[in-house]
Amino acid sequence: MIDSRKQNQKRRNMKESKGKQGLPLISVGIPTCNRPENLRRTLMEITRQTYQNLEIIVSDNASISDETRIVVGEFMCDDTRVRYFRQPENQGPGFNFQFVLDQAQGEYFMWVADDDWRSFDFIDSLWNAMSEDDSAIVAFSDFDVMDQGGRVVLGYPDPIATLQLMTGNQAIHRQLHFFLSNEGRAVPHVIYGLIPMRILRGFLWEDFFGRYGTYGADALFIFWLLGQGRLALVERKLFGCTVNNQKYYGSAQRRSLSKKLRTAAQRISYLLSFIKIAKGWARLALLSVFPWKLAEVLYSMTVREPFKKIMWMLKKRR
Repeated sequence: MIDSRKQNQKRRNMKESKGKQGLPLISVGIPTCNRPENLRRTLMEITRQTYQNLEIIVSDNASISDETRIVVGEFMCDDTRVRYFRQPENQGPGFNFQFVLDQAQGEYFMWVADDDWRSFDFIDSLWNAMSEDDSAIVAFSDFDVMDQGGRVVLGYPDPIATLQLMTGNQAIHRQLHFFLSNEGRAVPHVIYGLIPMRILRGFLWEDFFGRYGTYGADALFIFWLLGQGRLALVERKLFGCTVNNQKYYGSAQRRSLSKKLRTAAQRISYLLSFIKIAKGWARLALLSVFPWKLAEVLYSMTVREPFKKIMWMLKKRR
């Protein structure tokens, strides 16, 4: 997945020469909390990108130790593009996502999770795809699902078919296909793609949460983007989405009946939020297929997900 050192150095040299021709500044926002070693790898991947005209904004959401600050300080000593902010208290991921966006000064922006994986030509490839497509409002690549050690996790659906449906010319088709994607295949990971700042200028996560809720907000955000333009897709696996990693926000709750009922209500509200976001013919199209989508979600909650859990528990006992 990662290029060899020789290939990477060649691309870096080419990009440095291109930089003199005025490539746009890309702002990279990294919200982080309590994952210093993952952050070290992430900063290594970002600072060594073949696309060099970057500003790198790290917002530490009140990590419990100084390790995060120390890790970022190591990079700041050698790379003036890196900026570090430590929040006085943890205000949740939404606040941190907004903070790095508000600090951005580039013509393009990219959120970067502190635990995912990227090839060294990830940003370069997305920029090339974006610059060649005037209709694109986000660029992203094909990707693998990986564990915290960087190993590909088998059993997850291949995302490329869903990503390709997001490249269509008509907003109604893009949004309808996204809404109808099978549960678990909506590919919200596109939120970590490259986005023009003209699209994000004035965007507030607090307002977005207030209108549409926090449940599935990343998928709802991508759906909102698809109403404005299409995805520029790089059909190479340059990204790794990390699963089964430790989260450092929210509170653990037992899976009681009341908890399950609240989750069901959240998921129904989540479906209705797609309709709220859609406009014109796209909204009518979503309304027409809403009963089918609702039936799929209820089936997933009452049959598919419990069955998967039982099979996982049986496999673990062997």
